[in-house]
Amino acid sequence: MSLYTNFKWPFNSEEIERFFIHCDKNCTISTKKINSRYRKRFVRIIFIYVVSIIKTIYFYLKQYFFVSKSEFNVRKLLLSTGRGYDLNNIKKLSGVSNEKSILIHAYCMDDYMSLQKTSLFVIMLSLFNSIREYQYTLKSNIHNKVFENVLNNGVQNIPAYTYLRAFFVDFIKENNDCIIYTSNAILASHAAILSGFKVINLYHGLMGAISPNTYPEYHSIYVYSEDEREYLLNSGIESEVCVYPYECITNKSKSVIFFMADNISRVESKEMLDLIHQFKSHDYSIVIKIHPLHNASREFKSEYGLKDIVWNNIFDTSELEILSEEDATFVLKERRPSFVVGWHSTALCEALNSNVIPILMNDHSSRDFSFEIYHLERRSLLWPVECNVIKNLLLNYSSYEDTIFMLKTR
Repeated sequence: MSLYTNFKWPFNSEEIERFFIHCDKNCTISTKKINSRYRKRFVRIIFIYVVSIIKTIYFYLKQYFFVSKSEFNVRKLLLSTGRGYDLNNIKKLSGVSNEKSILIHAYCMDDYMSLQKTSLFVIMLSLFNSIREYQYTLKSNIHNKVFENVLNNGVQNIPAYTYLRAFFVDFIKENNDCIIYTSNAILASHAAILSGFKVINLYHGLMGAISPNTYPEYHSIYVYSEDEREYLLNSGIESEVCVYPYECITNKSKSVIFFMADNISRVESKEMLDLIHQFKSHDYSIVIKIHPLHNASREFKSEYGLKDIVWNNIFDTSELEILSEEDATFVLKERRPSFVVGWHSTALCEALNSNVIPILMNDHSSRDFSFEIYHLERRSLLWPVECNVIKNLLLNYSSYEDTIFMLKTR
């Protein structure tokens, strides 16, 4: 449960989540101060409600410009977050069967509108409840920084949550056995869960720290490591937490797979070429796996400022095998490598789970990795810091299993 309020959706903000993660649990204010700050922001709060009402009416009218499919007896609703590869785990866990399933973009209201038309009565009732819950949150003893952030995001969160909640309230009437699968579509998850749906969250990468104040109450959660599972269980999350199943790789091939970074700024080409030279000198075949965001939609790349990378322009790839489409789990299973190399990549965790030695390259990005729960620096060999360990492994393969054990326990 939330420390401050039963309603988590008004806290839908990365800034609020980070504040809760770092802030002491007793970081609250007095009742007198609550009333004072509310009065000071009263005009702004009324403005937020007026704009939210207008935007909600706009959503209602806009849905009549779409031909709704009016789906019935849907058994699986897949909420994609737009990355493309987030669907891999959803499809694997939800399974391929004759059961009726539908895929929509979690952040695209047009997709929901194309699926069904939501009644005006349900939308207005949802709007009334959203404003009531938002008002309750503003009058709770949340910290001033959280209060201001809730205000800043109100015009966006209230109408979006209102429509999503109304959609799911109507959708469950004809699809009450439907299970929803997603990959951290937070606002949609809150709306679906409070509407009575069973929602399963499947991480598409290593998870970061979370706060119980903002985290949806999923039915179940799938993560990549035991470290993450223990973290969630110890954080007070009541969901069922599972680790993705893995197959231990035996009869490994004499090969190494480089799982490339999503941004060229993270890669020091000389360090990478030095490591490639080490493997080549011991007759290892080299495979380059392009980051899955390379295949993301143009809209997604534009939104997050991602650029296409042509690795041929960075170093000579003429003698290297390059893979693009397959996901990490499939590549590991099919190629059965002896080593996996990456830059803070989920593939390094998957490799160790499969008893393959991961090597973490020196990451030159400015990204903050302090929120990661699975510490890749402990669970991987480091290049170039632990170059001597890696060189000795290439000379003496008999210490391979001892190295696996060391990485899993250090």
